[in-house]
Amino acid sequence: MKGEWGRRVGLRDERGQVAVLFALLVPMILALSTVVLDVGNMYVHKKNLQTLVDAGAFAGGTKFVGCSFQFGDPAAANQGIRDTALEYAGDTVRDSNTYNRQPQDPADVRVVVNSERYWAEGDRTDGVGFDNTIDPDGNPVTPGDPCSTKTLDVKATDHDVPLLTGLIPIRPDAKSKARVEIRQVVEQSGMLPWAVPEVDPAAVVSLFVNEDTGNVVAAQRLAKRDVASLPFLEWSTSAPNDPDGVSKVDLQSENTGVIVLISKIDPMPSVGGSLSQICGQSPGLVKCYAGSGQQDGLTFIHGWSDASGTPAAPVIRDVSVLNQTCEDLSAPYFLMTGDCELGVRAVIHFGSNPLFNPQTAVVRLDAPGCNRRNGCAMAYGGTAGAGETIWTTTQNARFADDFFGRSSFSIRVTTVFPAGQTHDVTFANVAHPYVAAPAVLQGNQAPPAVEAGPVEYVKLATTDPGVLDPNTRNTGDPALASVIVTVGIRRPFQVESPLVAPVVLRVASPSGSQNQAFDCDTGINFQNEIASGCQTTYRENYGDWNGDGLKEWRDVLCADYPNGTGLPPTTFLPTPVPDCVRVEPGDKIGQFRQGLTARLKNPSCTPNNWPEDPDEFFDFFKTYDFANDPRYVTLIVTDYGAFTSQGSSEAVPVKYFAGFYITGWDKNGNNPECADNEPHPWYPSGYRKSLDNGDVWGHFINVVVFSAGGTPDDELCNFDEVGTCIAVLVE
Repeated sequence: MKGEWGRRVGLRDERGQVAVLFALLVPMILALSTVVLDVGNMYVHKKNLQTLVDAGAFAGGTKFVGCSFQFGDPAAANQGIRDTALEYAGDTVRDSNTYNRQPQDPADVRVVVNSERYWAEGDRTDGVGFDNTIDPDGNPVTPGDPCSTKTLDVKATDHDVPLLTGLIPIRPDAKSKARVEIRQVVEQSGMLPWAVPEVDPAAVVSLFVNEDTGNVVAAQRLAKRDVASLPFLEWSTSAPNDPDGVSKVDLQSENTGVIVLISKIDPMPSVGGSLSQICGQSPGLVKCYAGSGQQDGLTFIHGWSDASGTPAAPVIRDVSVLNQTCEDLSAPYFLMTGDCELGVRAVIHFGSNPLFNPQTAVVRLDAPGCNRRNGCAMAYGGTAGAGETIWTTTQNARFADDFFGRSSFSIRVTTVFPAGQTHDVTFANVAHPYVAAPAVLQGNQAPPAVEAGPVEYVKLATTDPGVLDPNTRNTGDPALASVIVTVGIRRPFQVESPLVAPVVLRVASPSGSQNQAFDCDTGINFQNEIASGCQTTYRENYGDWNGDGLKEWRDVLCADYPNGTGLPPTTFLPTPVPDCVRVEPGDKIGQFRQGLTARLKNPSCTPNNWPEDPDEFFDFFKTYDFANDPRYVTLIVTDYGAFTSQGSSEAVPVKYFAGFYITGWDKNGNNPECADNEPHPWYPSGYRKSLDNGDVWGHFINVVVFSAGGTPDDELCNFDEVGTCIAVLVE
C-alpha cells in the first residue's frame, strides 16, 4: 500500500509541475502568436503590394506608344505611361481613383516611377523629385523617363504596415517593385501571310558603259548621305575633288550609259571584268539596275566632238533635254513616272558655206509623244559659234500614262542644198530619258517590277565649269571628264507621321506568277492564314548574331531553310524556328479579299480609328488599344529582290517583323467597302475594280502590345524604327 500511495503522490507532483510550466508558457505562446500574426500580416501586405506594382508595370507597359522622337510626343507618352502605372499601382494620394488598393489602410501606399530609390518617411507624397531619376547607363545627362530608358520601373512603399495586435513596438514598411523592359521581338507568330521587300544596301556602285562596245570604262563607289529633306537616301560619288581623280571618267564614246549596281551584304563588290561578269557576281546578293546589257543604263551621257559638218552632212553636237512639266527631282533624265512633257535643245553644225542659209533646214525630234511621221517640230534659235546653230523644240515630247522604261530620242535634219538636192540625216540615240514606272495603270496592269528597282533618283553633276549639262559633253576634250553621280535609294521603312499618305502594299495581283504572298502554315490556305494569322512561329534572319555590334544576315539566300519543299515542318513549333518562309505563287486575289473580309468585315466592319487630323494624333497613340483591334497586324519585312524567281520552291528571308495598321483594302466582289476606309492612294478619284487588284494600304507603326505570339530579344526597342516590340517583366 505504501508503494502505491507513493506513486500517486509522485504523479500529483508531476501534474503540478506541468500546470506551472504551462502557465509560464502561455504568455510566451501569446507573444509568439502575436509576432506570427503581425509578421504574417506584413507578408500579406507585401504580397498584395507586389500584385499592385506588377499591375502598374504591366498596365503602363502597354502605353509605350508615341515614344518616337521623330514623329511622336515623348513628353505626352511619358505622362501617359506614368498615369496608367499609377492608376493600377495603388497610390491613393497620387491617384485617388486608382483601380487597385491595399485592403488594409490603402492610404499608406506610396508609389514612385522610374526612381532610383523607394519613397521614405519625410519624402514628398506627389513623387516630385523621385520619378525619372533612374540612371541605367550611368550618364547623369541622360533622362531616366520611360521612353528614353525603354523601361518602366514601379517601386511601392506600404508605410507603417498596421499591426493586428499592437504589441510590437515597431511598424516596418513593406516594399515591392516590378520592372518592365520594352524589347524587340525576335520570334513571332500571328502575322499576316505576306512580306514587304525593303532595300538597305551594303554598297552602291555606278558603272559607266560604252554602249557601242559594251565595255565598262569606269566604276565609282558611291558613299551614303542622309539628307533629311529628301524622301530617299543619297548615294554619291565619294570624292569628286580627289587628286586621284575618283570622279574622272573616260568619255571617248558618243554613247555612255550609267548602270547602278547594288550589293546586299558585300561593301566591296568586284568592279573588274566585263559588264556581265560584274553584274553576274554573287547571284542573289548583287544586282544591276537597269540591267547587265550594254544599252541598259538608268541615265545616259551624249558625247559629241568638234568635227565639222556641211549642209549635206551636218554634225550634231550638244543635245540637252529640257524639263517642261515633269516634277521629279531628277528630271528630265530620270523620272519616277511619266505623264509629263520634255523638250530638247540641240546644237547642229552645218559648216561655214556662205551660200547656205541654215534657217532653211527642217529639224524634228523623234521621241515618245511626237507625231510618228513628222516628229516634234524644232525651231531655229540663232548661232552658238562658228558654223553652229541652235534648235529648240516647239512641240514637246510627252510620255503616255502607261509608259515606263528607257526611251530613245533621235533628231532628223533635212536640208536642200544645192538647189534640188535633198539630204536627210538622222542622229539616233542623242538622249535616253528613263521612266521608272507608269503614272496610271491600264487594265489589270500592276506597278511593274522595272529595272530601276529601288532607285528613285539619278542625277549627274560635274566640277568642270565648261560643262553646262553633264548628260551631254564634248568627248574630244579630256579635261572635261569629271562626272559626279548621285543615286537616290528608297529609305528603309520608317515610322512616319500618321497624317502622311498611307503606304500601298500590292499583295496578290495577277500580274505574274509571284506576288508578295507566302505560305506560312502547312495545311492552311492563304485565306485562313489572313483571317486568323500564321500559326507557325518564325524568327528574324537579320541581326547581330556574332555580337560585334553590327547586324548581318544569318542566311539571306535561305540555303538552310528546313524541308526541301519549302514548307515549314508539320508542327506549329518547329525546331529550330525557321528564319525563311516559302513564297505563295499564282493569282491570290480571291483568297486575299475573302481573308481580309473575314478578318475585318464580318460580321460588321471593324472601325478605322486612324487619326485624321492633328487634334486626334497624340490622343490616339496615348490611349488607343491596339491589342484588340484586328486592323493592327504584324507583317514580315524581307529583302528587296525577293519574289523574283518563278514557281513555288523559292523561300524569302525574314528580315524583321513590322507593325502595320490597315486603313483600306480591296473590295470583295460587288460588296460595298467599309464606309470609313481610306481611299486607295493611287486612285483617289474612286474605286476601280480593274485597277485595284490585290492591294492593302495603311501605316507602318511601332507600338507595344502584350502578345503571347512574340518572343523578346535582348535588344531594347527602338521606337524610331519600324518593328514590333513587347513588354517583358524582368523584375
